[in-house]
Amino acid sequence: MVAPVKPNSHFDFNNPIDDSFYNDTYVFGFVSDDTDTQLGDQDLYAKPFKNIVLANEESLPATNYDNYNDLVKAAVANVTALFNDDATKDTTTDPASIVKVTPGTTAGSWNIDYNYSGVSKHITGIKTTDASYIDGKDFKVNYGSNWDSQKFNGLTKHLDQNGQAVTKLSDGVNVTIQLNGKTVNAVDTNNAGAVYDVTYTTGNNAASKTVKVTVGQRGNIPSNNNSNNNNSTTNNNGNSGNSAWNPSNPSNPNGTGLPNYAAVKGSAVYATKGIYMYRSANFKKSQRMATYPKAKRVNRPMFVVLGYDKSNGGALRYKVRDVNHGKKTAGKVGYITANPKYVVNVYYKTMPKSHKITVINKKGIHAYKNVNLTGRAKTFKKGTHVTVKSFEKHNLTTRYKLSNGTYITANKKLVIQGNY
Repeated sequence: MVAPVKPNSHFDFNNPIDDSFYNDTYVFGFVSDDTDTQLGDQDLYAKPFKNIVLANEESLPATNYDNYNDLVKAAVANVTALFNDDATKDTTTDPASIVKVTPGTTAGSWNIDYNYSGVSKHITGIKTTDASYIDGKDFKVNYGSNWDSQKFNGLTKHLDQNGQAVTKLSDGVNVTIQLNGKTVNAVDTNNAGAVYDVTYTTGNNAASKTVKVTVGQRGNIPSNNNSNNNNSTTNNNGNSGNSAWNPSNPSNPNGTGLPNYAAVKGSAVYATKGIYMYRSANFKKSQRMATYPKAKRVNRPMFVVLGYDKSNGGALRYKVRDVNHGKKTAGKVGYITANPKYVVNVYYKTMPKSHKITVINKKGIHAYKNVNLTGRAKTFKKGTHVTVKSFEKHNLTTRYKLSNGTYITANKKLVIQGNY
């Protein structure tokens, strides 16, 4: 018998159920000239099909459309189920692998395409809220400098309510300042060492970002009063007399009030030669806390700079935290030399002349889509020569940017300038 059929309007094609014993699950009904007659389910029950079930079938509203990773997460979360041919749910396939997100034709919109084993679905994404966005970074100001000319130095990104980049980052941005939880009118650049909370807010109050602003030290920093030792003129780790301290003419652009070679507070340094960590800025053998022998580049001991001090003889010291994970010394806080013959920045601050770097980390390095090293794009094995296009700062670290727009680390323990 040949008979025309039509879909059952009560059958949920998004959620097929393999149960032919209940009338509300039949897929097709018989169509005659005068009346619809249901045939037995066992006779006309159709085999369920592969399918992608979405929570939102036509469009996907989202509040954050500026970050690509957030878009993908929203699109993946929109997948409620994947069905096999036999109407069983596929619990092995990662929904993220079936999603493709591309920009739409208007600001704040995008195309979302799903493809699962030959089944495709397309929906659109729409903007539902104000897309204003603002971002910033901590920074320092020189002692005695003009605050008004620097107050927007912490801004790194500003998007308007349509998600479009604002050309002049400070346009429409309001600034509020706090010191120790109390609101003040401005950063007092004569308040040496003070740390202010500076909040940038968009004009419509839709987005804000708080950064820390540190005032640099005065030319002269008090001696370490915790020690009566006067042996700072001896050559401990290469510091001799006042040669490592230059308070009379501080020219460090980061506002530390220290020599240009001095690492910025919060940044990472490592030892190129054997050094010790001491309990105070006056180095005595009896106050040694840890020993760090000279090591190969990839194994050099690393520290984070917490602050500065000087010996009674005027030699600059770093107050540091040991960040050599897995070592017995990890977490120790003490003083090490700041002499650049012994301790230097972990991150490169210049471009290689040849625009070439070589991977030296035995596990290789990754290239990432974003400057904060998220969105892994590629892996470079040890010994790979990589051509770098430019050089970018990220907080207190640095990155090399490749010609394809991805980023790699500029950590000297992982890469070296030139071909090796």
